[in-house]
Amino acid sequence: MKLTKEELQQLEDYERRRIALNQSEWWERLSMDQKFGVYQLQKFGYDLAFIRNNAEVGPIAVVRRGHEFATVNSEGDVDLSPDIVIRD
Repeated sequence: MKLTKEELQQLEDYERRRIALNQSEWWERLSMDQKFGVYQLQKFGYDLAFIRNNAEVGPIAVVRRGHEFATVNSEGDVDLSPDIVIRD
């Protein structure tokens, strides 16, 4: 049985989410601009949580401080009030 393109993407997404990366592995996947933005947020107690890939704007670094989230786009722009949904 051959999978459709959509089914292959869903399977890839599922498998990717099952692989837990540590913070240094996430860090290596950031652009230099993102590293600078995340570094600045770390001064205020934020930690890099994960990177979300967005087809429209590219990879987005998601950082967390307790129950607060912020994002850093590929150009290093920080959003302290992002409109994102986080799964539990």
